[in-house]
Amino acid sequence: MKLTITFLLLLTFSFTNTKAFPKQHTILNSNKIVESTVDRRVELLSIVFRLAGNPEYNMNFARQYVKDINAYFGKYKEQPVVSFAKKLSAEKGMGFSRVMFLAANLEFKNNQFSLIKVSKSSIAGKWEMEDALKFIELLNKFHKISAFEVFFKNHQEVYKVATSRFNQAAATFDSDWYLAYYGDHSVVYKTVVGLANGGANYGPSAFPAGQKKIVYAIMGSWTYDGAGQPLFSTADYLPTLIHEFNHSFVNHILEEDGNEKLLETSGEILLDSQRIEMEREAYEDWQTVINESLVRACVVRYLIDHQSDDQVVKAEIQEQINKGFLWTNELVSLLGEYESSRAQYPAFKSFYPKIITFFNQTAENIKEIKASHTTKKLHKN
Repeated sequence: MKLTITFLLLLTFSFTNTKAFPKQHTILNSNKIVESTVDRRVELLSIVFRLAGNPEYNMNFARQYVKDINAYFGKYKEQPVVSFAKKLSAEKGMGFSRVMFLAANLEFKNNQFSLIKVSKSSIAGKWEMEDALKFIELLNKFHKISAFEVFFKNHQEVYKVATSRFNQAAATFDSDWYLAYYGDHSVVYKTVVGLANGGANYGPSAFPAGQKKIVYAIMGSWTYDGAGQPLFSTADYLPTLIHEFNHSFVNHILEEDGNEKLLETSGEILLDSQRIEMEREAYEDWQTVINESLVRACVVRYLIDHQSDDQVVKAEIQEQINKGFLWTNELVSLLGEYESSRAQYPAFKSFYPKIITFFNQTAENIKEIKASHTTKKLHKN
């Protein structure tokens, strides 16, 4: 997950994207565009958690669209699915990417939502199955009572404008890079524009049984033109798209082969060390710190592999250091070792033991690392 904002006040979000995609960036390959869509699963779950009061689903950049949501769905705030969403949020911290992981693992057939049949679960650890099944049951009732499909149909022109503009902004996106870089070729890409998601962006995945893994970039929309239509620029949105797709190749590895157990102590140390900075990014668990560290370093490798200017690469690394990921430069260098040793490490997963060692060593030395960065800041000032 990437937020284009930080918490400025408790439960108050200000989402701004400060990263400009470099003009020096050049794409090596001409490959097919990953066409975007507006997905009823994403919009419906976003609306439910908006009604439930989750701050991350209550941003109002899409003023007219939010106005339409409030006018149409306001009378359904007391529906059981909304009450259950409130309960899950209050008691189990349900929100942010967990909501979108469920959306990515739903299918819509015969006017009903249900969980897809999977080869392995990507909602485990995010949703308890009992909660997920109850939520889906209530969601189907809400979908019918609210006549959601009428709302969805009535906004098709808005969705068409959004996806057309987003596709233009992301036309140079190099999806082939991920397949080569991670050594995972059995993948289907899905880019979803979440008009109700404001400035929040997510990278969930799903493993449909007997099918290719589906990797998602669920993109927020935080810029609009004078007419209230969504406006997407390459500078604002392409870097985030690159970031979010990395999550689908990175996150699941932490959950496999006992890797969480091997990284838990170090992850907790790094989180505690950088808690203030991580809370600004709305990252509250150590697993997110590990995965975000890797994704951000992989974005740098993407820039390097696409012949970005050295100053652009250095600026990207410094941006992540400023956000609290003090070990970014060293992690980028480590991934360079992976790239130069692909015969030994044919896939990212096979290199993960080296990554575990890196984070364990970083945690052991975090006090010295922080002191060094503090000294550098003092010298600059």
